[in-house]
Amino acid sequence: MPDRTSSISSSTTAISSSGGSTPARTVIKVAVIGTGLAGLVSAYRLATSNSGSVEFEVHLFDESPVIGFDASSISVTDSDGVERRVDVPMRSFAGGYYTRVIALYRSLGLQFHNAKFSYSFSEVSNDVKSERGAETYYMHGGQKQLIKKSGRPVEKGRVAYYASLVAVLFWYIYFTLVAAFSRPKGGLTFENEARLDHSRRARYWYMTDPDDVLNERSGGSGFKSRNLFRKENIYGSMETGDEDEVMIGTGVETLREYVARWHFPRWFVDRFMTPLFCAMSTCTVDTIMDAPAADVIDYKRTTFMKPHYLLSKNSRSAVDALTACLNPDNIHLGMAVKSMLSEGSTWTIRTGDRDYNHFVHVIIATPPSVARELHPPLEKIFKDVKSEYVRVLVHTDSRVLDYMNPKDIRDLNLIRTADRAEATHVLFPGVYQTTSPTTLCSYPDQPESADFGGRIAPEKIVKESRFERVVRSAELVQAIEKMRKHQGRHNVWVTGSWMWQGLVLLEGCVASADYVTERIKTKSGKTTISSRDIV
Repeated sequence: MPDRTSSISSSTTAISSSGGSTPARTVIKVAVIGTGLAGLVSAYRLATSNSGSVEFEVHLFDESPVIGFDASSISVTDSDGVERRVDVPMRSFAGGYYTRVIALYRSLGLQFHNAKFSYSFSEVSNDVKSERGAETYYMHGGQKQLIKKSGRPVEKGRVAYYASLVAVLFWYIYFTLVAAFSRPKGGLTFENEARLDHSRRARYWYMTDPDDVLNERSGGSGFKSRNLFRKENIYGSMETGDEDEVMIGTGVETLREYVARWHFPRWFVDRFMTPLFCAMSTCTVDTIMDAPAADVIDYKRTTFMKPHYLLSKNSRSAVDALTACLNPDNIHLGMAVKSMLSEGSTWTIRTGDRDYNHFVHVIIATPPSVARELHPPLEKIFKDVKSEYVRVLVHTDSRVLDYMNPKDIRDLNLIRTADRAEATHVLFPGVYQTTSPTTLCSYPDQPESADFGGRIAPEKIVKESRFERVVRSAELVQAIEKMRKHQGRHNVWVTGSWMWQGLVLLEGCVASADYVTERIKTKSGKTTISSRDIV
């Protein structure tokens, strides 16, 4: 079926001015599959670079009837009768780590503010004496409310509290110093800079155990120290020759191994490290403990004493700003892409009932499970990459926090069970967002009840969402390295929060989108300044 959005029969079109004095412009069609942040940024970067001799005609495709980045967000009325907009999931971003996200939002003129979160920490235990079935053992007011919102939980004795407070402070300072001055063994670390310095382009350092390099490269006959580190250009460049490359998927130290090597006590890891990082990454305890330690330590190091932000007008403001430059006729929502068909030098995007033809480039901004279905050559690369599904409930049932004394409730309330950390955010009066809800018990194999043990009534759930979360593991580290060798092959590209060497967060969306679009523009003879160059 012919593509109604284009009457041309080739992949590019030359457009000349009527007077003939202006050089012809080449129009290059690009399909972006997926409208999460990675897809939106990819489309925005290309669409806003339409100057000079090359112009990009960008088409967005998504099976959702609304833009994916804001698809699960809703409007809800709080107990005071005020209508509120709720981002699902919560889209907070921390200074120091999310430098690309912050630079992007500033370049778009979006306003964001310090969230000023306060926190409570609780745990389920068979030994808990509280009739509530859980113990609230620590509360923290954050940087802005340290005195007002911190303090002793109501049911915790003074002597026990102050003794534990001294221990927590000691190990927190120890953790901060270790994160600042140590590097996890193997794997990857990165320098997350806000401004790109073109005179000093190397940004990523990969390190493999020397014994691995000996066995892999020289068969035990010798070792060259220059192979221990490899510098790359910006994000994911493949300009280094094969002879200088090292394997980074093996010998990656996990967070579990890292905390054991530095002798962190089990109680500190279970009560403070895993609840925070599980809530931030919306993953299980085992997932964060088996993640590359470099990811977690870099996050800790770069966000130290930095605030957490929220968009003042929610994610919808970002969606509006990123899509304002696109032709509305080229935003194809409610159209699930069934397949990508090669036309030789171009691609046809086939949806349920029609074909869209003559795309020079295809950017796949989806989870790896979808990417490998759309483009079978990716199956070999992503076959070992695993995902988890995260459940998020927006509801009005206050019983979700019945395990706490009402005086201990804070903005973000974390409770650790045997295998996960549940996080309940008090959004507005009478409105809650609970991530990874659970029946509070000490046994991970106990089935969940429909109302989570009488904590969240089904009729009080305003919105339930499930998100696919890619598991950050040594297998993913290796898959990304392999994908970098295939990026742009046959003009097929992959982006996403998971398609970079760091925690699976929004920063990865912008980092991978910037890399892909810079490469596309370079292939097309265009170079532009991205938001990372804006201070």
